[in-house]
Amino acid sequence: MEKKLEIQTPSIQTFLNHAYPLAILEKDEAFLGWYYTNYTQLYTFNNRKNPVGDFKIDFYSHNGKYPNIPFLASANMDGHIIRTFEKSILDIVIENIDLNYYLEVGIDEYYWSNKKSYMQEHFHHDNLIYGYNDNDRVLYYLGYNQDMIFGQYSVSYEEFVSSFTEDPDSTIKFIKNITPELTSTTTKYVYHFNLNFDLDIFRIYLEDFLQSRNSFLTHRGSEDSVFGLAIYDELINRFSDDILLSKDMRLYRIIWEHKNVFNKRIDYLNSKGYLKTGSYESLSSKSRSLCNESLLLKNLSMKYSITNDMKVFLKISNKLKEIQLFEEQLVNDLLVSIT
Repeated sequence: MEKKLEIQTPSIQTFLNHAYPLAILEKDEAFLGWYYTNYTQLYTFNNRKNPVGDFKIDFYSHNGKYPNIPFLASANMDGHIIRTFEKSILDIVIENIDLNYYLEVGIDEYYWSNKKSYMQEHFHHDNLIYGYNDNDRVLYYLGYNQDMIFGQYSVSYEEFVSSFTEDPDSTIKFIKNITPELTSTTTKYVYHFNLNFDLDIFRIYLEDFLQSRNSFLTHRGSEDSVFGLAIYDELINRFSDDILLSKDMRLYRIIWEHKNVFNKRIDYLNSKGYLKTGSYESLSSKSRSLCNESLLLKNLSMKYSITNDMKVFLKISNKLKEIQLFEEQLVNDLLVSIT
């Protein structure tokens, strides 16, 4: 009486709009060409509801703030509609898992015992449900636990039902992996846009990154958005006006994840024959070093958030500049090396 849909811990976890689709798709070879083409550029944006206190760095999406990933089909429904159904939310979840749908649920984590906000504060948040066990009466989900560690966990049927039904803003998204249909030549999707690695577009994204150009086709970001290498200068400038910003772990984690994706991409390019002979070892070595420097930056920010030591704060600013220069050289090297 158990079913688990395939899932893995994704390489990008900072923002859930990336994490959940990647958890479903990153294992699929057919997805990697599109992924490594498009997850190249970075940009900054402000939350328009809180432009001073909520500044973010994120991977760009060609058509807006949130990624439109063609390998997934989804439908959204809010809790008010669900409550009009004759079936319970638990039955709906289990029946759709049996139909191979993942469920991204927006619930109140106040009711989940392995969440940080359990019985402390009402906190609406999204979690990805990918399985169930009727004997243990639990749902399997991907998300954060009480220690704010991202991973694969379980929640009891009872806690899940409470978290959904007691939340006036509860939502549910039904997600289907349609990769087999998209990659088949006999389905209705054969006219879909290019799903393979696109070297020409990738080269443009790399050049945009170096020149700090806006890569969006239809979305300009916020009025103050900056792109590519300029994000480091933007961070340093903002730190001078808002010291608290330097304690926002998301800023450093997304930078670190960006370098990890870059490193995996070099392996992918080499495996597909896109790199000139003899260039892989040097690019891979430099990319790993950049990952290590970005991890050091993330760790410095953790230290500063605890100690408030201004010497550590200055190290953060210096490390940002070092990473910027290092990355500029690495991207230039890659542009020369791709065939």
